[in-house]
Amino acid sequence: MSTQNSNSAHTAPVKTFRDRAISVRVWKKEHKDAETGKTNIFYSIDMKRGYKSGDIWKNTSSINGRDALRVSNLFTHANNWIVQQQYSIPAQTDTAAQESSQ
Repeated sequence: MSTQNSNSAHTAPVKTFRDRAISVRVWKKEHKDAETGKTNIFYSIDMKRGYKSGDIWKNTSSINGRDALRVSNLFTHANNWIVQQQYSIPAQTDTAAQESSQ
């Protein structure tokens, strides 16, 4: 996982979720409102699936039926992460989740 540096010419995703050859990346974009001077933060998500064509690795945004559930789960994780960032909700660990459900 890389953190975006707003001063760099080439930005990196702020978070990446992976399952086998599929990755879902979260990008952070900041926009300063000219009228209010307030900086607004927006997040976007993209998905890619790696595959090998001969000896060359390539990427596509197309998925097959076997990967649909994996992609759905990765998008859910990405969405939950974005919500945590927007509302400053601490990430809940598996242990904390188990303790709260008992």
